[in-house]
Amino acid sequence: MARVEAHRKNIYRPAYYVHKWWARRVGSVFRGIALDLMLPPDEDVMDAYYKAHDFSDKIVLDPFMGGGTTLGEVLRLGGRVVGCDLNPVAWYLVSQSMREANVATLLASYQQVADSVAQSISDAYRTTCGGCGNEATTQYVAWVKQVPCGKCSQLADLHLTQVIMADMAHKGGGLVDCGSCGHPWWVTAVGDAQDCPVCAATFTPADRRSRNTHYHCNHCGHAERILDAIAGATAPPSHRMRCLTVWCDACGKRHQQPTADDLGSYERSCADASARWGHLLIPRTEILPGHNTDQMRRYGYTHWHQMFNPRQLTGLSALFTAIRQIEDQPSRELLTLLASTTLELNSMFCGAKGLGTGAIRHVFAHHAFIPAKEPLEANLWGVHRSSGGFSTLFKERLLRGRAWAEQPVERRFTGSTAVKVPIPGERLAGRPAKEFQDILSGEANLLVLNQSSEDLPQIPDSTVDFVITDPPYADSVMYSELSDFFYAWLRTALGAEHPNFAAEHVDDSREAVHNDARGRDGAFYAAVLGTVFAESARCLKSGGRLAFTFHHSGEVAWGQVEDALVASGFVVERWWPVFAEMESAVPLQGKKNNGHLDIVFVCAKAGEIDTVVKQDSIEQMGQRLAERVRLVAADYRALIKAAAVQTSTWSRASSGQDRSEAA
Repeated sequence: MARVEAHRKNIYRPAYYVHKWWARRVGSVFRGIALDLMLPPDEDVMDAYYKAHDFSDKIVLDPFMGGGTTLGEVLRLGGRVVGCDLNPVAWYLVSQSMREANVATLLASYQQVADSVAQSISDAYRTTCGGCGNEATTQYVAWVKQVPCGKCSQLADLHLTQVIMADMAHKGGGLVDCGSCGHPWWVTAVGDAQDCPVCAATFTPADRRSRNTHYHCNHCGHAERILDAIAGATAPPSHRMRCLTVWCDACGKRHQQPTADDLGSYERSCADASARWGHLLIPRTEILPGHNTDQMRRYGYTHWHQMFNPRQLTGLSALFTAIRQIEDQPSRELLTLLASTTLELNSMFCGAKGLGTGAIRHVFAHHAFIPAKEPLEANLWGVHRSSGGFSTLFKERLLRGRAWAEQPVERRFTGSTAVKVPIPGERLAGRPAKEFQDILSGEANLLVLNQSSEDLPQIPDSTVDFVITDPPYADSVMYSELSDFFYAWLRTALGAEHPNFAAEHVDDSREAVHNDARGRDGAFYAAVLGTVFAESARCLKSGGRLAFTFHHSGEVAWGQVEDALVASGFVVERWWPVFAEMESAVPLQGKKNNGHLDIVFVCAKAGEIDTVVKQDSIEQMGQRLAERVRLVAADYRALIKAAAVQTSTWSRASSGQDRSEAA
């Protein structure tokens, strides 16, 4: 189940994917964990998986809630939840996406925004159809980044080939353009020599113009490292408009070369942005140094608004401004969240997925800030089901997510065949609490906190039944660095309304990650994780359990988790492997032998149990898993490391050994 869901998590649980959060784990796994802990010991988890439940007598804490997967799954099961995260973006997206919503009011509020700005935003993308000469609308603009040539000082394009977009529906085909005259057209084989139908130039579109790290100057033929050409840059590189994908009511979708009118229209957008610069509702925040942010700072990006072109900035300013005028607060905040989602698909860091796909590759395709050499700009409002547009996202993410929340659906598998199974009587409907007492009394079922989980004074001792979480995996993802992209805009839109966004940047001083670039090493990570686990132990009732998932390709991080458990007084009672990510998933891209498995650890307070739960050997687990998943060496190492963590927590708890002695 996890393997299939991991392929397209947003399709299986759309309510969780209204907004981006990084490294979300599979929802079916957390439904299984919650059922495993809350069901009577003799009840089968898989039999219970497809039934509605009433666990309203249970309170679950997630001290690293992130995108809220734990909270959503427990709410569906009728439980009460407390989620905490020190990141305001996580707090805001969970607060909005997990609560009940009045869809009729939401639709009316969306229409108010559409009436206010749809026309003006769309006007910025007007063009003329090259086929029939009628008015058309630009769906996408393909750009190419440029840097000054170190030899002749002319602007040199950074695109690697003459392929604008590969055609994912026709293997080998693609949209290409002529390097001599710029004419774009579709070819059946990008790897074969082509004759331009306009100027007759002959070339092979897929041939590389330069190495990935270099540029090749069309003017003088000089080749050089890109970073050498932009060393010391105080502003980002410029861009050249390369190709338009347009929608014409008469001709349908077509690709065409930008005309002088298209260039003039864009220049007018730039002039408009410049004239109104001081009044635009856009962030003016500086990009701080960091592990991920240094990637774009080297390209001259110093402020968050520089990731967007002037047309995008004026459109986004109009969109956020229109949303601020909505009187109904729940609708206003949900639409603000959706506008923040739109950012991910409407910057000059977006690229092309290819023809026959959703077109736009979002900013965080690699959990990093990699300046796109060939950016793809979407129509911000959206036209004819184009991806990335606010109107499309409203239907495909927000409305679809709310519909699933009202009537959740799971998949039942017979072999490789999946059947949709509704869960009658189940809903994802958070009733927000103002304080923990509202959770204790049952007046509310959702409390979302924005603070470090190292100290949770709101939660009295021994009041939580279970702690279920997915903590940061050491140095795998730099959440605060990445989230500043959204935070800068949300602070601009919400700062006066929410004190959580008062600070100029996300305060990540107590973030449980190993980030050398910001002065936080592995010992810091282990210490913060241990303090959070200790606070979780204080909140847990006698007999309660801490359950969490973990994975890391390195050796050291497993020891840090072990140290955190021992320091907080937990021992691993049992553990099991679950499928975590597809090979194509962002955390695994470009990483050989990283493995596909997470480990679920179930932990008890030391002294409350006197023996581990007997479970299968690593060999038996491996044999069973290999029947369903193609395992690599790292998967077996994960099983061995999990067994070692379990053994060592018991050994150290009973003897007081330090880690080096236990090893």
